[in-house]
Amino acid sequence: MISSFLNMKLQALLVFLMTLLMPATMKTNLVEDMDRDLENWNLSRLADVQKSPDAELKPFTSDGCSGGLSEGWHSFANVIPAFKDKFGDKPPWEACCVVHDRDYWKGEVADGYDKRLKADSVLRQCVLEYGKENSARLANKFGIDKELIEKQFRNTSQLMFQAVRVGGKPCSRLPWRWGYGWPHCKILPAKKSETKS
Repeated sequence: MISSFLNMKLQALLVFLMTLLMPATMKTNLVEDMDRDLENWNLSRLADVQKSPDAELKPFTSDGCSGGLSEGWHSFANVIPAFKDKFGDKPPWEACCVVHDRDYWKGEVADGYDKRLKADSVLRQCVLEYGKENSARLANKFGIDKELIEKQFRNTSQLMFQAVRVGGKPCSRLPWRWGYGWPHCKILPAKKSETKS
């Protein structure tokens, strides 16, 4: 028992040391490969849900910008009228999120990893473009430097991209997951029964 415990600790130390010594590009590729493999496994589970005869794609709905962004913005605007007067009652780029939600709602599984990555990249670009197109108007309205506004939109678009990459994975059981229009995936796939002849 003690030797197996020490063996496990030695293995963990070895993995840790290898990770430290590994070039950054290898670490990135390793993480990306693991992420893709896990997501493809979840996509196969989602495919099982979509193929199920009793599964039905619900009508499209959108929560605006997920993760509580639209909901929080709206609540904040209702509590603080000056915020609503200045910034509105929803994120000004919310239309970008609704387009993004349409892809997520359907949750296509064929090339699903790449399709979700593309949808997330389109969301990021849409928010970024909104900032570029409106930076002069917003700079004038708020008395802020145009470049600062564009920087904030770059930061916002990147944060939103990272959030949907992490929080939008299929079969996550979150209400904004890839394929949210379908029933939830089973927690664990059903075991195939063995038949004896």
